[in-house]
Amino acid sequence: MSAIDHALRRAVRGIVIALILGLGTVALGVVTATSTGAAETRAAMRSSTYEEKVQNAINLVRAEHGLRPLRFHACTDGTAERWARRLAKSGRLYHQDPHGILCKCGARYAGETLGMGAFSPAGLVQAWMDSPAHRPILLSKSARRIGVGTSLSGGQWVTAANFTKL
Repeated sequence: MSAIDHALRRAVRGIVIALILGLGTVALGVVTATSTGAAETRAAMRSSTYEEKVQNAINLVRAEHGLRPLRFHACTDGTAERWARRLAKSGRLYHQDPHGILCKCGARYAGETLGMGAFSPAGLVQAWMDSPAHRPILLSKSARRIGVGTSLSGGQWVTAANFTKL
């Protein structure tokens, strides 16, 4: 593990809110890191490539834990894309109203993890896995679909990963 990965792990902070709503279950989490590196990742990767790599890393971790892979879902992805752009513009991390994902996508379960920092895709997923608040969202047996949105802001990736079960 590189010194950058160690520094990112030390910088990780997490918040999770679990709510039981009349429409379904919602799980949320945020992770941030200092800008300690990964400039080559930002410079050499398009948003769509970063998103695909995050989704692949999540599915790899799920497979390692005996869970089925999450499949791309257009509605779930749309909510993640729009939210990542909004967060990047605001410069803050906060969760969207979970009713939007549940109602708009017709979901019974919705989970969301957010990240901001100089993470590689695998580094972001590892930071989420190292966080007691985020790990349950990534390893949720309820989740079946995924959408990942990213946007660059101030040289850092702002990422929203949304998980749903229809």
